[in-house]
Amino acid sequence: MIKYPFPIQYIKTGTDVNIAFCDEGSGETTLLFIHGLANYIPVFEYNISELSKHYRCIAIDLPGNGMSSRDNFPFTMIFYAEEVAKFIKVMGLNSVVLCGHSMGGHVSLLVALRFPELVEKLVLFAPSGLEQFTEMEKMWCKSVLQLGSYVYSDAMSLETAINQSYYHKEKVGAKGIINDLKQLMTGEAGRYWRSMVKANIEAMLDEQVYSFLGEVKAPVLLCMGDQDMLIPNKIVHLADSPTKLAKRSASLFKKCEVEIYKNCGHFVQIEEASAVNLRIQHFLASQTPE
Repeated sequence: MIKYPFPIQYIKTGTDVNIAFCDEGSGETTLLFIHGLANYIPVFEYNISELSKHYRCIAIDLPGNGMSSRDNFPFTMIFYAEEVAKFIKVMGLNSVVLCGHSMGGHVSLLVALRFPELVEKLVLFAPSGLEQFTEMEKMWCKSVLQLGSYVYSDAMSLETAINQSYYHKEKVGAKGIINDLKQLMTGEAGRYWRSMVKANIEAMLDEQVYSFLGEVKAPVLLCMGDQDMLIPNKIVHLADSPTKLAKRSASLFKKCEVEIYKNCGHFVQIEEASAVNLRIQHFLASQTPE
């Protein structure tokens, strides 16, 4: 049985969707953590354990992931963004800072664009959504999916993808994350896993937000590891780098601070947890939304 680092609660955002979440700490500001592709709440353990001393920290399992409802959902970025917006409204949250990792950053950007009244600030950890993909590039990436062995599609690719998300040899927490996700992707609980992952990846390609970054009203903190092996996309954007991508994207936002962590991979919020936590506190103290 999977054991989460924090007590889990459940709330319905719709007739078919039951969201699992943790709710730690207190304060006027609420940090709402959104995980990435085929991940779950515990990837924010080292952030919530510290930041909950200063703020209310909530993390959710997106539908189809972790302990949340499993079903044949659309699994698009817009679907997830709408579910996050519903969660915020049902919970009656105010002064929300969305903290999204990887695909969760993509979802957070869509929430900020479609429901700006719900988002005070954004903290993005190695987010997808910052890249532009041509029609040819999208076709090429999707053709790779059809080969059957892609990121998080089976136990072997999942373990590889998690390990590639780290740069440090220690890979703090990797074994636990891998074991948990392997359990979640098998048996009845993992019935929709493969179709979900495929739909998620295709949606990240199809529902691009790069052209709309200038419309994001909320101040943004963008955190990237300079040794990220997943973002930028290594299939079609080999010449790009995390640092170039971050700086290019930052210039498009109305308000954006960038922090590049040296010798750090895709799991920036884990590998550089202490530094990231301090940076978030500084960002929240210094930035005033419009």
